[in-house]
Amino acid sequence: MAQRARHDEPGSWHHVLNRGLAKRPLFEDRVDVRYFLSRLAREVRRGRLELHAWCVLTTHFHLLVRSPVGALSEAMRRAQNEYSRFFNRRHRRDGTLIRGRFLSKRVDSLTYRRILARYIDFNPVKARLAEHSWEYRWGSARAYVHEEGPRWLERTWVESEVAATVGRESFRPEDYVRVFGQESCEGAARLVAERIRRPSAGDDLDHLIHAAPARVLAWMRRKTKLADGTSLGLPVSDPGSVHRAVARIAAEEGSWEIQPRGRTRDGWRLVRIGLLRTLAGLTWEQVGRAIGHSGQACHTAFTLHAKLLEEDRAYADRAARTSGLAVRLCLGEDLRAMPLG
Repeated sequence: MAQRARHDEPGSWHHVLNRGLAKRPLFEDRVDVRYFLSRLAREVRRGRLELHAWCVLTTHFHLLVRSPVGALSEAMRRAQNEYSRFFNRRHRRDGTLIRGRFLSKRVDSLTYRRILARYIDFNPVKARLAEHSWEYRWGSARAYVHEEGPRWLERTWVESEVAATVGRESFRPEDYVRVFGQESCEGAARLVAERIRRPSAGDDLDHLIHAAPARVLAWMRRKTKLADGTSLGLPVSDPGSVHRAVARIAAEEGSWEIQPRGRTRDGWRLVRIGLLRTLAGLTWEQVGRAIGHSGQACHTAFTLHAKLLEEDRAYADRAARTSGLAVRLCLGEDLRAMPLG
């Protein structure tokens, strides 16, 4: 099977991660971690990487990087290969150490880049390796909060984001805790996990944040035209947030029956099916399981949803408002903590 080409243009941002083979330890002690970081540092010095946030755990690592010259693959290949040889020599083992080709997910959205910084920070807390992210030794949060750490850490973007968020002219370490040092909300964490599993694609997240309903509606109409394809691109909300958005607006506005083609239907059910497909990017089978119907029935209902978006202004307005709420609920505190770009 052919490998997917990486979208590694000069100046592009990426979420890079990898694991040990079969979830075995990739790093056994601080000597291992330090050597791995030294390989990354060398690639930084050679101009092939900018490392903005990072976290190294026992079985895997996460990096938020910028690719200055479009040489991310070469940089990570060298770093991983040299580390693997070091680990095998040091621990007197042979064979494959790392699961395989590193995973890089293109990050084209500023909103999503901000979410990733928080997500990466919180990994050791989620793994119960530290109570707070900035207390964990092998992560960039400690460097930002304690004003220490490696010289190869590129601080400019993170520190400017922190200062802008709290309304200061310059960075203060205590402000980092307020902006990036807290746990990502559940919806945002699920969104990252789902995007890791998806092929990299164009990201519409920035265009939907605080967008007017008319702009959201234009986006929805465009996405519905892709609904029968094999991919809808990256999700912009998680299924739980879609369900909550529909439930909240339905509770405010009451039951909603529509009669397209002379047949009475539940308008909220149609909207729910439409948003699970377009916002959360679920397959027809997944949509069916989420609402207790067959995938084929959901596909048929979605066809009607697409038609109503184009022809029924009242339906389109409600669907657009629900869509915008689903995105905001998904991002939660991660959205409220950040200024608009």
